[in-house]
Order: sequence, then C-alpha cells, then structure tokens
Amino acid sequence: MLQVRPVRVSDLPALECFAEQSGVGMTSLPSDRERLFGRIRRSMASFASDAGRQGDEIYVFMLEDEGEALGTAAIVASAGLNEPFYNYRNETLVHASPSLQVNNRIHALNMCHDLTGATQLDGCFVPSPVAATVNFLSRARLLFIACQPERFAPQMVAEFPGWCDEQDQSPFWEAIGRRFFKMSYVEAEHLISTKSKTFVAELMPTYPVYVPLLPGAAQQVMGQIHPQSELPFAALLHEGFEAERYIDIFDGGAVLTADARNVATIAGSRRWPVVISASMPTNPHVWLVANGKSVDFRVVQTPACLWHGQLWITPEVAETLLVSTSDLVCAIREEVAA
Repeated sequence: MLQVRPVRVSDLPALECFAEQSGVGMTSLPSDRERLFGRIRRSMASFASDAGRQGDEIYVFMLEDEGEALGTAAIVASAGLNEPFYNYRNETLVHASPSLQVNNRIHALNMCHDLTGATQLDGCFVPSPVAATVNFLSRARLLFIACQPERFAPQMVAEFPGWCDEQDQSPFWEAIGRRFFKMSYVEAEHLISTKSKTFVAELMPTYPVYVPLLPGAAQQVMGQIHPQSELPFAALLHEGFEAERYIDIFDGGAVLTADARNVATIAGSRRWPVVISASMPTNPHVWLVANGKSVDFRVVQTPACLWHGQLWITPEVAETLLVSTSDLVCAIREEVAA
C-alpha cells in the first residue's frame, strides 16, 4: 500500500539515488553521503522530540510502496533560524520630477529576510513523477502540520529551483551572481548544497537591483521554475500558495508563500475516531488519512466511510496506519469518489 512515513537510516541509499537523479538546483538533496546521513539523523531526532513549540527541527518524509522508496519531501520548522534566510522581494520604485512632469515606476529587486522564521516546505522529489503521486506526498506532509500545528509557524514558504538551460546555465545567475562570485551556476549550486546560501547573500549587492537593467534572458526567467519542479509547484498552488512577491536570490526561482490557516489540506482536515471493519456501512469515498503520531507518523490514501461521526477503515488500512478502534485520525475527504 502506498504510504508516507518519517525517514529512517535505512533510507540512506535511496536518498543517495534521489540526489543523483535530482540534478542541478535541488540543494536539499546534496550528493554528499555524510550530509544526507546528518539530515536523516536530524529528522529522526525532530520526530522523536517532544516539541511543544516551533524550533529548529527538520522533518523528512519518505513515500513508499511495499517497502520500495518512491520519493521524499521535507518540512523545515523555522527557515533561517540558524542562519539568515534571504530572498529578493519584488518592489516598485517611483522616480518622479514634478518640474519635468516625469513619474516613472520601476520594477526592482530588494534583498530581504522577510521570510525568516516561516515554516518551509522543502525538497519534494519523486524520480518518476506522476501528478497524483506528487500530490499525495506533498499533501501528506501538510497533514503532519495539521496534526501538530504547535511545531510550526503560521506563515509558510516554499522555494523552487529556477529555470536553467540544457547546459545547466542559469540566465539569472549569469546576470547577477556570477559577477560577484566568478564561478559557474553548477559550481555555485554545489557550494550551496554542501554549505548554505548564506555566503551568496554575504557577497551579493544589498542595494536594489533595477530589473530593466538586467539582460532580457534574466528578466524572462524571474519567477520561473525548473521543469522537474512543475508538479510540486502546481500542487502547492492548488493548496492556495501564492507566487507574487519573492524570488530566489540564487537563480531567480519562484518562492511561494501562504498563511497556514488558508492552506486547503490543513484547513479542510478534521479529527475522527476510527472504526475498523472489513465492510462499510455506506458507499465509501477516497480519504487522505494520517494517524496523528510523531515517530510513527503514517499517511495513506484510501476508501473510507464517515458514518455518524466515525471514520470507517479496513483492517489493512488500520495496520498500515498503526491505529486501533477509537483512535483519533486526522483526515480530509478527497474530491473523487472511491
């Protein structure tokens, strides 16, 4: 049965494989065994912690089917808690001269750390992406936030790798970053994946970047995403995330933001006690169901039936979710029938 669960040490080979397949721009999956192992250990400690409030935790999830790892996604509880979290903010600057009757509105990029402290949805990757599978993985981690909101911030953010060509060249990086770093996009991406983006911000200009002065190719890719990220990007747009105000300082990729209260899966989920039965009292519908646990967190997509304030599930589903009769689950009904 397809399910989402917390990462384990035994998932290291799968994550190494994902890192090789993810290509340029997916800095949350570095091609570095030690960093991946450290990420796993940090995630396991986060799930095991009795976090009564938002901290520096990171939660890594694995999508699996019958023991085979199919993808991964993560949540960073507080972006920039240990180091600044920089983005470019889209702004409009006004240059006016009443005597000359000139009033110009100019698009500019201003480096900021407005989103520091927001909860970041990070590293959603499925090697053989299918929309339904990516949606399931992306929404499963949102159900973890719905189950344990005290661990997370009310504001949410998601960064996506920017557009690059077949030679892994980023027009946005070439226009700005390369002028200050004297290295290629691929070289800079490797440094970021093995270190952090902080060094980029430290050497980038802190004054506004006037967009009309950038090459046309750089302007065209601002807010665009790498084709590999199209499905995770679309999944969050469907949830209510918006991509208007911020872009990535590194490659100009889209930055999505949302108020957690308005995210569809979080807002639409409810807690129900379960009834375990091989037969349903009425026609079932497809539900996304999470067990609400931490270390043993599980999510499945399954036919179930809401009947008199109880969610009826099959014994097989109950076994996968690690729940017993009357246990509370966090669930949301899907739009399609079973």
